[in-house]
Amino acid sequence: MNKKSLAGPRALTIIGAIVMLVSLALPYATSSDDTMTAFTIADRWKELQRIANMSIGVSELILTMIIGVAVFAVLALIFAIAAKGIPTLVFAIIATLGYIYFNMSFTPYGAYSLGFGVYLFYIGAVAVIAVSIWMIVVKRGNRNAVANA
Repeated sequence: MNKKSLAGPRALTIIGAIVMLVSLALPYATSSDDTMTAFTIADRWKELQRIANMSIGVSELILTMIIGVAVFAVLALIFAIAAKGIPTLVFAIIATLGYIYFNMSFTPYGAYSLGFGVYLFYIGAVAVIAVSIWMIVVKRGNRNAVANA
């Protein structure tokens, strides 16, 4: 019976999910004299909404999208802690797709460039997705090893 440990893949998925969450608080857009995180972008739009006297605003949509990404990243973290590969993979993919949609909709412009948080999120997301697939393969291999013993 050649049973492999899930400690390595589990630890890497936990780290990757935490990186995804932390990156949401890191700079999303930077300029020479300003920095915005994904959450402060909603505040900036709220100021514009107030100035333009709009009742339905983009700021609520932005905040909802970022909170949705954070919720799915937290769910990926919870299932990574529980060493459940398939739910971790599903929630990491949903969080990544939500973040991609957010980036397509609200990319920085003008003097702003993408900040470190954007790249860090993608690094964490790719790590969680790849390692959760590894976790699924190890679990299936362990199940086959037990069945063959």
